[in-house]
Amino acid sequence: MQLALQCVPTGDGQRCATGKMWVSEGPVPAQWHLQDKAHAKHFLATAEQLRAAGHLVDVAVGPEGDVAHAAVLASISSFFVRFLEGRSRELCQGPPARVPLPAGVTLRGWRAVLAFAYGGTVPHGREKDVEEAARALGVARLVGARALRLRSDPQEGGPEPLEEQWKTLRAMEQLHARGLGCDLRLQAENEVIPVQRLALSCSCDFFRALFTCPMREATHDPAAPLATGLSPAELRLLLSFAYTGAVAGPWSAVLEAAETSLRYQAWGLLTLCLDVFTRDLSPETGLDVLAFALAYGLAQVGRVAEDYILATFPSVVATPAFLDLPAQLLIRLLRSDGLNVLYELETLEAASRWLTANGDVEEDLAREVLSSVRFALMSGLELKKVPSVTAGVADPKILHELIIASLAPMAQLPCRVRSLQEVVVVCGGDKVTANLAARKPSRHLWFAHRYLSAVGLVKQVEWRPLGHLPDGPRFRHAVAVVGNILYVLGGKRYYGVHDTLASVYRYQPMEDSWEHLASMTCGRSYFAAVALGDFIYALGGSSGELYCTDTVECYDLANDTWRRCQRLPMALCGHAACALDGAIYVSGGCDEAYQCQASLLRYTPGAPAKLLAPMNGQRAGHVMEEAGGQLYVAGGLCQRVGQTGYRDQLAFEVYSPKMDIWVLLSPLPRAHVVGGAAVLGGELLVLGGYSHETYRDTHLIHAYQPGTRRWITRGTLPHAYTDLQVCVLTVPSALRDPNCLGDPRSSPDTPNKA
Repeated sequence: MQLALQCVPTGDGQRCATGKMWVSEGPVPAQWHLQDKAHAKHFLATAEQLRAAGHLVDVAVGPEGDVAHAAVLASISSFFVRFLEGRSRELCQGPPARVPLPAGVTLRGWRAVLAFAYGGTVPHGREKDVEEAARALGVARLVGARALRLRSDPQEGGPEPLEEQWKTLRAMEQLHARGLGCDLRLQAENEVIPVQRLALSCSCDFFRALFTCPMREATHDPAAPLATGLSPAELRLLLSFAYTGAVAGPWSAVLEAAETSLRYQAWGLLTLCLDVFTRDLSPETGLDVLAFALAYGLAQVGRVAEDYILATFPSVVATPAFLDLPAQLLIRLLRSDGLNVLYELETLEAASRWLTANGDVEEDLAREVLSSVRFALMSGLELKKVPSVTAGVADPKILHELIIASLAPMAQLPCRVRSLQEVVVVCGGDKVTANLAARKPSRHLWFAHRYLSAVGLVKQVEWRPLGHLPDGPRFRHAVAVVGNILYVLGGKRYYGVHDTLASVYRYQPMEDSWEHLASMTCGRSYFAAVALGDFIYALGGSSGELYCTDTVECYDLANDTWRRCQRLPMALCGHAACALDGAIYVSGGCDEAYQCQASLLRYTPGAPAKLLAPMNGQRAGHVMEEAGGQLYVAGGLCQRVGQTGYRDQLAFEVYSPKMDIWVLLSPLPRAHVVGGAAVLGGELLVLGGYSHETYRDTHLIHAYQPGTRRWITRGTLPHAYTDLQVCVLTVPSALRDPNCLGDPRSSPDTPNKA
């Protein structure tokens, strides 16, 4: 199903990304508009199936009595509009009415019109028959479509079938508004609403079964109301979706539409709503979606919503909906290993906020809520803050008992650390040797097993080894992830003009296996790789002695082959790229004259690249990540103003494809030139790199939290890497077992905590 989602921003701020692992920076939309772009095609395909089976047909046309639905024919033909107007007082019942064809209309011409009505296709051949039939039956759209095709290419011209199908559906809606073609009246509570049975049957399995089965309701007297149990609002919603394939309104309307679609088996409408539930979650909507999924047994939707809530928990806690959580659902969230909190004290603060808002909670239930907090994970400073956080909320004696119990020796083993299902993986990179005498590229893959907080603001990341690159170290390379499979492309092994790699490897973390794939057509470093559809695109970069190139090539995942693609409009290296809405966006980079760029390109395979609104500043060696339909860029370097040379670029900004504008956000606290980045747990992580102004490598990890619109220091890398690559993967649970001692993939220089 092809879907389009438009969220209308409200308030003073612009609504930012609300994707699976991201948090909105502004208010959620006041109005939602969901559209199934392929609805007209599915609707008329179902109508054709009903026609072929002889269901709900009300006219038999021509000498051979071809049965059809008068409402569909009238949506393209003025002849059948007049037919409906003449019988508008005689609502359809009994066998189909015989309708003779006008003089001069051949059987072949009539059937071409019939095919156009149900399929939107403009027939080839028999031009005279089709022309005469279209004019005699008043099918102006068919006449116009044929003329358009004849003026262009006889084989390819004319409108697309889907375009004509939508016109047919809109015309049916206009007929319904006039009361034409309405062959039944449905009673919704105290209202009686005329409907076209065909429209409801083509969009709801419930009504299709009701109207096509040999039962009283299927042949009910159309002049008498048929009680349905629907409310007027529900019936109007189903009718509106039948004709438009769309749902519009506030968030509550989307929830009501999902509920109605389940009750009346409107699967197209349900798919539209579930797509929003799984792809456009926000802290304000996530809890509603989880409650809906649990109520109706939608396991997959529930897992997505729960994962999102756990990943963005601090922002979810700040919403009014959090205070209305059922107690057992709150306990379930607080006890999850995947709860994403920087400090365990945040879990206690969330529990206290809920208990304050639900002051009538029984003591036993309050104890159960508080027992979900893992006091054993708290630092000494956090434990000192417990009384102030819970003042007036919980009995100090209960808290004392819970803390003592969690710190007892026997309680230590079950107290698991909290971590997300997905983890940040660092792949390769370059580092300075321990004695600072030389640089040493890395062949290691590390993953962030857990995040630890100690006294004060010091934070640590526990890194564990995931594996090794199979052909030695790499830096200035590129990676792409497709379905939890990591692809490592190009890069360099050492500093040398002739050491630019073209090799490609595939790594499957769940099997710990590497596979050597077909090499690129040329070596590349300082380039970008993006997965889009069934291909991975390698764009630009340095290639051997060529400082930067404009070439693009794509890897066919199914056939293990590379082929050249349309070039970039300019040669680039040190740029960044992301896939979004079927296109590749390329930002910044250096050109052949070593000049940093502020440009943003939209590269669509098979179409000319389009230049979009430029960034607020130049940058190269930066990172760009997509989150919730928007692009975030950070780090890198830029030209010095009025001077030669480069300086660190600390500006951080976001791009809205819908509005084609860039907005500056809080700047980076430290330089990250040729660092790595990933989006995980509601945060944008920027890792490693160096400062061009001090030439000092950094091992810091900075995280942007959109809920508070600030950067924090998440911890440090295993080493101070530059020219590294970062991605997000799911790794085997055995590697994440906190009681796991030793691992065959460990190396002598494996750090436990950075």
